Amino acid sequence: MDKRKAANERVKDRLFSALIEFAGHKDWSKLTVTELIEKSGVARASFYRNFKSVEELIDYGIQCMAARYHEGNGCRSEDFHSREAMLYKFRFYRENAEIVLAFHRAKMSVTLLDIITDCEIDAYGDMPVNSISKYELYYFSGAFYNMMLHWLEHGTKETPEAMADEFLRIAGLINPSIES
Repeated sequence: MDKRKAANERVKDRLFSALIEFAGHKDWSKLTVTELIEKSGVARASFYRNFKSVEELIDYGIQCMAARYHEGNGCRSEDFHSREAMLYKFRFYRENAEIVLAFHRAKMSVTLLDIITDCEIDAYGDMPVNSISKYELYYFSGAFYNMMLHWLEHGTKETPEAMADEFLRIAGLINPSIES
C-alpha cells in the first residue's frame, strides 16, 4: 500500500475510533463533523476527503467489521450453525466487543443485527425464496445476536466454546458427544 493510502486508512481509523468513543454519550445521529474532528485530531479537509457525512463514517466501520468477519471465517460450510461456525462467531464478536457494544450503546441495534445477518448471508448464502426454510438463517441470526449481546454486556465470563455449545444446546442442535 502506498504512503497516501496508508495515511488515509489511519485517518479513517482515527475518525472511527472517535465515533466509537461517543457511543452511549451522544446520539450518533446528532454528532457533528466538528465534534469528530476535534476528538480524533484529524483535519476537517481530511474528514471530507474520506467521507461525505457521519453516516458514511458509520458505514465505513460496518464495512470494516464485515470484511474482518469474512477474512477470518474459515468455516465456509453450508452449515451456518455447526459448532465450528458458532465458535468462530463467538470468538470474532468477543474480539470486536468494543465496536459491537458501541453500536448497541449508540442505539444502533437494528444496524448491528443487520450486520450480523448480512455476514451470515454473505458467508452461507440466503435461503431459497420459495421455501419456508428461508427464515432459518434469520431466526439463528436473531437468536445469536441476542445471546451474544447479553454475553458481551456481562463481561464474557463464559468461554466462546461454552457459549457455542450453549447456543447449540438451546437451539436443539448440539451433538450429544459435546455435552458436558
